[in-house]
Amino acid sequence: LMVSALALRAGPPPPAQRVQYADCMAAQVKTLSFLTYLLRAFADFMSSYQESIPKCVIQLLHAAPADSASIRKDVLIATRHILATDFRTGFFSHVDALLNEELLLGGRVSPGSR
Repeated sequence: LMVSALALRAGPPPPAQRVQYADCMAAQVKTLSFLTYLLRAFADFMSSYQESIPKCVIQLLHAAPADSASIRKDVLIATRHILATDFRTGFFSHVDALLNEELLLGGRVSPGSR
């Protein structure tokens, strides 16, 4: 059920609903954080999601608003914890996406931040 909640996607939000969209994304990221905790304790039961969890992580990074650094930071922290488990093999097919600067930083990189 939690992996299904991570996989939910909405289209771009209308300007009036940007705050609600960001709140929904934040809830999905908190769910991802909880799943990383479950991965450590119940890896045997979670093994069927080894491919879908990394896909959801990449989708969360794609869907995160460009101006929401806290959402991206929390996704990257959860990703770091996932990579410390045997579930890291699910990320092998997503290495190119994880090395994409626009995906990681949100596409708005100021010249002074490099």
